[in-house]
Amino acid sequence: MDEREAALQQIAALARAHGLTSADIAHAIGPSTPAARESQRRSVLVRVLGFLGGTFVFAGIAVFIAIQWDSMNSAARVVVTLGSGLASLALGLIASRDPRFEKATTPLLLVATVLEPTGILVTFEEFGTGGDWHWASLITSGVMAAQFGLIFGALRRSTPLFVMMAFAVVFVGTALDQMDVDGKVIALVLGASMLLAAIGIGRTGHRDITPVWYLAGAFAFLAGLFEIVKRSPGELLFLGAAAGFVYLSVVVHSRTLLVASTLGILAYTGWFTGEHFADSIGWPLALIAFGIFMIGLSALAFRIDRDYVRRAAG
Repeated sequence: MDEREAALQQIAALARAHGLTSADIAHAIGPSTPAARESQRRSVLVRVLGFLGGTFVFAGIAVFIAIQWDSMNSAARVVVTLGSGLASLALGLIASRDPRFEKATTPLLLVATVLEPTGILVTFEEFGTGGDWHWASLITSGVMAAQFGLIFGALRRSTPLFVMMAFAVVFVGTALDQMDVDGKVIALVLGASMLLAAIGIGRTGHRDITPVWYLAGAFAFLAGLFEIVKRSPGELLFLGAAAGFVYLSVVVHSRTLLVASTLGILAYTGWFTGEHFADSIGWPLALIAFGIFMIGLSALAFRIDRDYVRRAAG
């Protein structure tokens, strides 16, 4: 982590601790000068060009491999995939240590994220003797999760943390499938794990990666729970879980989790209507009335919080 990123994380921590907004910080800093605005524009341009350059490099490697693939022997296929991934990883680690090339770290690590597991799987395909695919997936995801966990420990950047979590999810899911655990239970376990991890990460300086995990975790958990309780008296558990996620989204300040839980409630409502009240006019009217009641209840709760809870706390 460079000094600028460390300073930004310290500012963000102080702002959250004292309840400051971005407007308060901008007012304290004062209006930016023309020179500062020009420097910011150059920084954005450099970053965009860097990402575009990395994209074209990756596209070139992929096209070259695709064109030459059939003419390569087994060793060459491993070298162009796994070798390129390891080279990208090494370059990314070197770039992270040099302020001049620090911006190239993330694109290089992302290239390694794609090429390395591809290379490991190609190695299994070319030199393996067959067998259960679970073992190849477990070894690949386990190695990648451990590798990027070590990289995160050294660099303290969000990108390796995100990649480590992605491969950890694949590893756990594959392990559960290897043990013949039911798919619904796997979705439930993975969803809960992703949500808990997102909540934990949200309390650190790496909360920028949490929206993806809130979304994936909520969808996986709700989908697994729905498949378990569908067409049974336990369907109310699904609505309870979705409503609980709405409450949790307020606690952890996650709009993504709020959207996911709201979509879950709407999807269940649509499914329930199609199953039991496809030709009924009273059901949608009842839903509208219930929705209006909930909106009124939320307004009442806001007034109670504003007029009594906050005043008593003050």
